[in-house]
Amino acid sequence: MSLAKFTVSVTEHSSSSTPRTARRVFLNLDALKNLKLTTGDVVAVFKSEGPVKAFAVGVVWPSLEQPQNSIVVSTALLLTAQLESGQQVSVFPLSVSTTLKSPTKFMPINKAKDASIIRLKEVPIPNQASTSSLKKNEKEKDWLPLLLRESLGAPSPKPKIDPTLIISSLVDVRYITSTQTLEVTYEGTPRRYSVEAVAAAKTPRTTIVDLSERFETLGVDSQPNIWTVSWDTVVTITEHVYTDRNAPRKLDIEVLENQPEEKAYASVGGLDKQISEIKDLLEIPLTHPDLFRYFNLKPPRGILLHGPPGTGKTHLARAIAASTKSSVIVVNGPELSSAYHGETESKLRDVFREARDKSPCIVVLDEVDTLVPQRDEGGGEVEKRVVATLLTILDGMEDDSADHSRVVVIGTTNRPNAIDPALRRPGRFDREIEIGVPDADARLSILKTLLSKTPHDISLEDLRAVASKAHGYVGADLAAVVREAGTLSIKRWLSNASPNTQRQQEMPLVALSDIVTSLPTIRPSAMRSLFVDTLPVRYSDVGGQSHVITKLRETVEWPLLHPEAFQRLGVKPPKGILLYGPPGCSKTVLARACACESGVNFVAVKGPELLNKFVGESERAVREIFRKARTASPSIIFFDEIDALATSRMSSDTNAGSSHEGVLTSLLNEIDGVQELVGVTILAATNRPESIDSALMRPGRLDRILYVGPPDQEGREEIMKIRTKHMKVEDNLDIPQIATLTEGCSGAEISALCQEAALLTMQKDIDAPFVPQAAFIAAAKSIQRQITPSMLQKFHLWRMQQMA
Repeated sequence: MSLAKFTVSVTEHSSSSTPRTARRVFLNLDALKNLKLTTGDVVAVFKSEGPVKAFAVGVVWPSLEQPQNSIVVSTALLLTAQLESGQQVSVFPLSVSTTLKSPTKFMPINKAKDASIIRLKEVPIPNQASTSSLKKNEKEKDWLPLLLRESLGAPSPKPKIDPTLIISSLVDVRYITSTQTLEVTYEGTPRRYSVEAVAAAKTPRTTIVDLSERFETLGVDSQPNIWTVSWDTVVTITEHVYTDRNAPRKLDIEVLENQPEEKAYASVGGLDKQISEIKDLLEIPLTHPDLFRYFNLKPPRGILLHGPPGTGKTHLARAIAASTKSSVIVVNGPELSSAYHGETESKLRDVFREARDKSPCIVVLDEVDTLVPQRDEGGGEVEKRVVATLLTILDGMEDDSADHSRVVVIGTTNRPNAIDPALRRPGRFDREIEIGVPDADARLSILKTLLSKTPHDISLEDLRAVASKAHGYVGADLAAVVREAGTLSIKRWLSNASPNTQRQQEMPLVALSDIVTSLPTIRPSAMRSLFVDTLPVRYSDVGGQSHVITKLRETVEWPLLHPEAFQRLGVKPPKGILLYGPPGCSKTVLARACACESGVNFVAVKGPELLNKFVGESERAVREIFRKARTASPSIIFFDEIDALATSRMSSDTNAGSSHEGVLTSLLNEIDGVQELVGVTILAATNRPESIDSALMRPGRLDRILYVGPPDQEGREEIMKIRTKHMKVEDNLDIPQIATLTEGCSGAEISALCQEAALLTMQKDIDAPFVPQAAFIAAAKSIQRQITPSMLQKFHLWRMQQMA
C-alpha cells in the first residue's frame, strides 16, 4: 500500500510553542483513521518526491479544523525535515506495525540508540539580530544546555534550577534525528540550534580529544538514524560558530601579540631603570632555563609592580610582556570574579593551565589587590578561597624539571598593603618594584614620548623647562596636559580660519604657550584630595615684609634652583620655617606667595581640621598628608594655626595637652623621625608661639623662626601703593601722610582702611569718580587698632627667651 501525500504548512505562533506542542503533527481526524494511527503515535515526516535525505520525528495529533489532505507542523519540525511550506510530504508510522511501503528503511523506534553526548550549534534566525554579540554570562552557560536538553525531550526529575526555565511537563516521546533543529526561548529571546554531532551511549567516554575524534567518526551521514534523549545525556554547545566580526567582545583573558622590543617600549617614557631591572628578571629565566637548573637555582616566579595611580604600572607590564618572545596572558582581576561557588577559582586555574600549555609564558595580573585581598581584614569566604588557590598555583610552579616552570607572573597594584602578606614573599612575588612619581628627567622623557607623534614646534630646552615645573605630575597627568594643549591648538586654529579657507591653511601645531596654559588646569593625581583652589599671589603683592621674603626664598627656592651648591658645601636645606606674629600681618599670604613663586606643590592644612573624635584617626590623617607630600615632592606643607595641633606637653600641671599628644608625636616623627623627610618643606604660622611644644621648634624640624610684625613707615607706604594700584584715587594722593596716620596698624588693617575710604566716598556721592585724600584721612582716624603695645611686648619677651 502506497503512502498518502499531504500538503505541509506551518502552525501559527510556532516560535512561542513549547517542546510539547512543537513535536505535534496535526492531521485531520479522518486521515488518522485511514492511516490507522492514534493520538500520540510516533511518525516520520519526509518529502514525498526523491530519496529521503532528511526527516523529522513527531507525534500525531488530531485536528477537527484541518483539511483532510494537509498537515500542520512547527517550524522546528519543518527545518528538521528540510521542507518548505506548501510542499508534498508523506507520513510513516514508527511506533506501530504497518503495511505501508516507505521509500527508505526507517529504524524501528524500539531499536533507537541512546544518545550519550549531543553537540549543538546555534544557527541565526532570519530578520533577527545576532545573539553572538550579546554578553554571555555564567547563568547562560549553565542553564541554556539544561533548557536545550529539556527541549530535546529528556524526562526531568525534580527541578534543580529555576522552574521558569525548565519545561516540567514533557511528552514521553523523546527522539531526535541527524538533522534535528530546536527552537527555544531564553530570557525572552528566540534561539535556534541544530544538531552538529551525536555520540551513542555505548561509546566509552575518554578524554576531550578522544571525544572530538568520536564526534568526527559519528558525524551526520545519510543513514536515517534515530536517537533517544534521556536525563543522562550530556548536551554541549559549540561557541563562536556565528560571530559578528564587527562587534567587539571583551574577553576575560586577553592574549597579547609579540612585538619588537623597540616598538613595545616606544610608548613608555621615564621608566628606563625599572625596564632594565624587570628585563634582567624575565629574560634569563624564560630564554635560558637550563642555566638555572645547572646551578640548581629556582628562577623568579613573580614580580609585583606597585605605585601611585597613573604612573604607568599596567602600561609597563603590557609593554614588557609584548616585547618578550614568550606567550602573554593579561588577566584583569575583577573580570575573574563570579557569584557562583568555585567559579573564580576554576577560572584562575584555567588561566595558569593555559599558561603552562603555552610555556614559556608571562601572566599579567592587573589590579591584583582586587583578586587576592588580605584574608584577615574581614573578607568573605570567596576571597579566602581565591587567595589559597593562587598560593597553591604559585607554589606548584616550583618543579624546575618540568617545562611549565617557564611561567612568570607580573602583578600590578596601587595598594600593595591590601594584598595578602602570604603572596609577598620569595617564591611567589619574588621582587617588588616601585613605579613612583617621576622626577624632572623622567617627566622630560614622558613628554618627549607623548609629543613624538604630535605635531609641535617646542624645542628641547623649552620642554625641559616645562618638565622641571611639573612637580608631582605622573604619566597620566602629563598625557592629560598634552591632550588639553592639543585641544587649545585646535580651537585657536578653528577660530582664526574661516570655513572656506580651512583646507587651504596649514594644519595647527602645539605651541609652548599651549602646554604652559594647560599645565595649571591639570592637577597632580597624588595631590588632588589635598589641593585647595587659591588665587595666585606673588611676593610683589606683599608689602612691608622684605626680610621675611628673603628668608623664604633661601629656604624654599634655593634648594630647587641651586641643588649643586648644597651638595658642594655638604649641607642640607632647612626643613621648616615658623612664621609667628600678631594677627593680620600677612603670615598666610606669605605662605601662599611662597608656593606660587616656587612652583612646587602646596598642601594647606588647617590645624583644627585634622582633629577627630575617634581614637587614632587624627594621627592617621597626619601620616596620610606626609605620605602624599613625599609622593608629590618637592612640596610645601603649610600648617595654619599650628598651635592647635602642637600644644606644649608641659602647658599646665593638669596635663591639659594630653588629648593631642598623639597628633604632636606623629608630627614630630614625620618631620624628623626614622624615615627621613626628603623634598618636603614645612611652613607653619601661629600667633601664639608660646603654646607650641619646644620639641617642634628645634633645628631639624622648624629650623627658622621668623617674626612677622606690623610694618614700619616704609612698609606701610608700600602696602598703600599696592592696595591703591587697582583703585580710582585722587591724582596727587599723599601716601606718606596716610601711612603716618596708620602707625601700629597691620597689613590687614591698612587694606581695610582703603575699603573704608571707598565706602565713605560712596556714602557722600554714589557716582563719585575717585576716592579723595580726605576719605583716606577720615578712615585712618577712625580705624581701630587690634595690635596693642602689650601684645608686641609679649612677642618681644618670647623672642628674647628663645635667644637666651
